[in-house]
Amino acid sequence: MELSTFKARYQALQASLVVDFLNNPNSVDALVQRRSDEVDILLCDIWQAFEVSGQLCLAAVGGYGRRELHLHSDIDLLILIPNGAHDTHQKKLSKFLTFLWDVGLEVGHATRDIADCMKNIHDLSVVTNLSESRILTGKESLFMRMKAMIKSSDWSSQSFFVGKQKEQHNRHLNYSNSAYNLEPNLKESPGGLRDIQTVAWVAKWYFDVDLLSDLVDKEYLTQDEYNLLIEAQSFLWKVRFALHVIAKRREDRVAFQYQRGVAKVLGYADGDSMAVEQFMREYYQTATKVARLNDILLQLFEESVLHTQHLNKRFVISHGYIYMTESTVFSRYPSAFIEIFLLVAKHNYVTGISADTLRQMQKDIGLIDKNYYKKRQNNRLFIELLQQKKGVNKALKLMNRYAVLERYIPAFGKITGLMQYDLFHAYTVDQHTLFVIRNLRRFFVTEFAKEFALCSEIAATIVKPELLFLAGLFHDIAKGRGGNHAILGAKDAQDFLKHHRFKAKDISLVSGLVEQHLLMTQVAQKQDLEDFEVINQFAKTVKSVEFLEFLYLLTVADIRATKADLWNDWKDSLLKKLFYKTKQQLQEKPKPPSLNGQVKKIEKALIGAVIQQGYDSVQVKKILDTLPKDYFLRYQVDDILWHLQCLTRQSDKGVKVISRLSEHNVVDIFVHSEDSKGLFFKMVSIIEKLGLDIVDAKILTSKDNKSYNTISVLQDEILDNININQVIKTQLTQWVKNSVDISKMIEKYTHRHFDHKMKIEFSYNNKWDLTKVEVSMIDKQGLLSNIAHIFYELNIHLMNARISTMGERVEDVFFISNADNKPLNKAEETQLKQYFQEKL
Repeated sequence: MELSTFKARYQALQASLVVDFLNNPNSVDALVQRRSDEVDILLCDIWQAFEVSGQLCLAAVGGYGRRELHLHSDIDLLILIPNGAHDTHQKKLSKFLTFLWDVGLEVGHATRDIADCMKNIHDLSVVTNLSESRILTGKESLFMRMKAMIKSSDWSSQSFFVGKQKEQHNRHLNYSNSAYNLEPNLKESPGGLRDIQTVAWVAKWYFDVDLLSDLVDKEYLTQDEYNLLIEAQSFLWKVRFALHVIAKRREDRVAFQYQRGVAKVLGYADGDSMAVEQFMREYYQTATKVARLNDILLQLFEESVLHTQHLNKRFVISHGYIYMTESTVFSRYPSAFIEIFLLVAKHNYVTGISADTLRQMQKDIGLIDKNYYKKRQNNRLFIELLQQKKGVNKALKLMNRYAVLERYIPAFGKITGLMQYDLFHAYTVDQHTLFVIRNLRRFFVTEFAKEFALCSEIAATIVKPELLFLAGLFHDIAKGRGGNHAILGAKDAQDFLKHHRFKAKDISLVSGLVEQHLLMTQVAQKQDLEDFEVINQFAKTVKSVEFLEFLYLLTVADIRATKADLWNDWKDSLLKKLFYKTKQQLQEKPKPPSLNGQVKKIEKALIGAVIQQGYDSVQVKKILDTLPKDYFLRYQVDDILWHLQCLTRQSDKGVKVISRLSEHNVVDIFVHSEDSKGLFFKMVSIIEKLGLDIVDAKILTSKDNKSYNTISVLQDEILDNININQVIKTQLTQWVKNSVDISKMIEKYTHRHFDHKMKIEFSYNNKWDLTKVEVSMIDKQGLLSNIAHIFYELNIHLMNARISTMGERVEDVFFISNADNKPLNKAEETQLKQYFQEKL
């Protein structure tokens, strides 16, 4: 197989096309088809020479599929392979495609099996390309299976039309909705080739024909309209072919630099007006005719086809609403109660359900009895609804509005309209649930891929999204019953999926997600994510990467559906950190690190960084020698270097304060001073009175009685208007200097409307040899400073704090010790709990 032979054949073809076009530009229609036919032969010969397996199929798609190949148009190919055979044929196909490029063919290609085609069929550009495909060589039965798959897809004539209409609208916007740009794009601009193709695409799809001329027989086009389209297409083809000849590459923009050359090639000559002006005038007149005819034909299609569509013998669409064909639809076909919402999802352009149909639905709704959801046909329709690529959220909202969802899933009826008397949830439970579904669906929609990039990345790998949606549907379904709603909801989900004949593995996944749907939030916001045991225990609970990924998506969707201002970059960062660390734990199963080993590793990295950044190594060593081991376990190297910027400043005596904006949109404030009783309380008081939200705190005292305190607050506009470092430094310095009586600084606040029973839980933290206390209650202005004051009164040392505000409820975690730096004993725990209950 000689590369030079094939290369010479292709070069000869290209050269002859140029010569023939320059001799007779009016022959462009024949030349475009001739190039396509000759490339067919060349490709088939190369395919034969490579002895590609007879189980494969080579097809032309796009413009090449239409037999419309301009001089330098891409040659778009689809290689169809048997399902799951990518690895088997990858090597040979890679050589084949490389050879095509070496020959000089500019190839665009995709290698897919039927499963790949089905997975991507919801993409408008993919289905358009596949619909115009034709076989070149190879296994014909495989090609016919692909074509049959297109016909059986969810694309109706109406949804395809709406998609193309939207696509054209967006394309026109990119070109300012004008055909009169002085350097028009003859393919994409209004009145260009794409406008002709759009008319052809929607009409061919509806009438199931291959040629534009067939549309005259279907009475969609008049003979005059057909002639106008063909004439316009021929003119635009001549211009495009001429552009390719002059530019010697693919070019669709009629740029100033080419306009004179194109005019000359097409035979225009200077006269009363310049040749280039004559040419461009004819171009604009042609574009206007195409745009005008495009408007007329698409409007006719919309009026005659889109506004009335027969879906099946039970339902039709008219002017955007679904109508029943007869009043006995629901009584004769009870499954129609689910089917109608499936049709809403499938035909996403539908506005809603007609009033008469809704009225009849409400009359017959009693037919949805306690055994309705156990019937196989109803099950199949409901699961098919959840499997739709679009419209799931819209369909479920309507099912809820018209009382079908609560009857199909009786447990859902118990949460319909159920409110929770707190300031954490902004919506009733059923509305919150539907918002969760909406958020989950967005992770699977390409246009929202940048909104939550990690979520979209995970969603793209999920084979059965309906399992995730079911977990969202059931996660709060047992609210208001008493008992643990997560456990009760898991049982409901388990029973529902069994009746719907899901596999045991899928049932376990969904019920497990419902049972553990609060876990990831609790771990991320209340526990130390740098603690190996925390990550290891969480990994043991989730058991697999698949469960972790599903749980992460459900958690993000759940938090965002609870209250508009509940989600922030801090929560986002904590959940991502937990996700990545747990995924690593599940995949690599690392051993528990040695604490001493961790410290040595950090110290080693620190020494190198200190030298590199030019610090006085003697001064730095003196500072580091005063710090306890805990310091090196609680801070990263970058944090320590940041601290050293402050600590090594000789001119800065007394209280030292620095701050920085972290990558999580959180401002870290580091305060270094002589340690004193009540210091944390003073710091918190200053920050709270500024109106800032504290999310994290690290409190540490060095061997020479210096405090190393880091308070993290959410980024706020307040910080743009003040020098936070100076405010804290000034206030702390004054309080120390004037020996302020802390007891007179405390203020107590209450919330007027809502009550939330305070929950206080104590546990022992083995890693730090500290008492861990968790406090859950309604948020109040000054709450954290009140808590800090209680610690001050009881001579309790605070070592670390994780502050989490859930709506108007706080769930704070504190790591503390007594005056002897020991964990609290039972008597001390009882006293602290009593103080909390009395003073908060």
